Amino acid sequence: MFQRTSLAALRRSFTLLAITAALFACSNDNDDDAEIPSYGNSLLLNFTSDYTTGLLRWMDPDSTSLFSGEILFDQDSKVFANGKDIFVLERKNLGATNALSCMQADKIGDETPQQTKLEDLSNPYEVAVIGNKGYIAMYDLDYVQEFNPVTCALGEKINLPITQANAASIKVSGDTLLVIAQRLEFYSATKPGLLIRIKASTKTLIDTIPLKFYNPGYSILSKGKLYVSSIDDYFAFANAGIEVVDLKTGSSEIIATGTQLGGGVSSMALDEKNQILYASVYASYGNVPVKPVTLSNKTIGAALPSITDSFGGLLLDSETNRLFIADAEDLKIYDTASKQIIAVSANALPPVSLAIARW
Repeated sequence: MFQRTSLAALRRSFTLLAITAALFACSNDNDDDAEIPSYGNSLLLNFTSDYTTGLLRWMDPDSTSLFSGEILFDQDSKVFANGKDIFVLERKNLGATNALSCMQADKIGDETPQQTKLEDLSNPYEVAVIGNKGYIAMYDLDYVQEFNPVTCALGEKINLPITQANAASIKVSGDTLLVIAQRLEFYSATKPGLLIRIKASTKTLIDTIPLKFYNPGYSILSKGKLYVSSIDDYFAFANAGIEVVDLKTGSSEIIATGTQLGGGVSSMALDEKNQILYASVYASYGNVPVKPVTLSNKTIGAALPSITDSFGGLLLDSETNRLFIADAEDLKIYDTASKQIIAVSANALPPVSLAIARW
């Protein structure tokens, strides 16, 4: 089913006249001499796509160039990581197979990923892990899917307490699943989003917390607080912005509104050390700058230089002080210490999803 409110679907609506038939399963497309990481215990993962072909690429987070290895997946996929475990969600439309693939960073490009079929039309959106169990937020189906992070085998389903939840993000805090629901009606956001808290071990509802903004799509968990970004309806941003939920009190506080930011927020990255939140601000199609927000005083800084369309997402690596930016056709790096933009040297498809594996 088309998701008119999903980020990938919106971009496709501008760039394609029709959906290209997608590949059924992933395959390893590496040359025998493709590089296997040997530089250390971290890996920047860059899922690339031209909305016809999708390729998983990778690089040393300290580097400025991608390795030549690549793994083929469906064009509408997202990559996630937990430790050295890497997960790719293939989000195929119109009845095609949705799939979960699992692999390990220290064996990437050397072994074929494990793959498991997900329910048709499930539109998997995000992965979170607690110990030896993984959880997937299913955007089009009102449940969270449990799975084994190593074998990719599916476990039980955890039903959400509302229908038409459109779960767009999932994080974990201890034994608690934090599910962000957009609460759409006929693909339109008519009321604020909802934070659903579930006790993972018993699969029981803890509570629900109403959010302040409409159509939330991304969240970051840090030190007992959940930062949530909302984009509203992509055209008017009166109900868009960034808020933070204190998980101890259950209260929500506005950090910045869509009016203050100049648009809705599609993704974020947090510099915990300096308490700066970087936001991809969707002003219009192709116009998605990155703006820093200082959390201590809620000051919005000037847009980062040389970034025009960060719709593909952000990722901040605290160990290298680098902010990776999926900027239109290219992957770019913002060095938070030097305040410089570094271009990544790559013969690659446009970046659309980022993750970091560390072990």
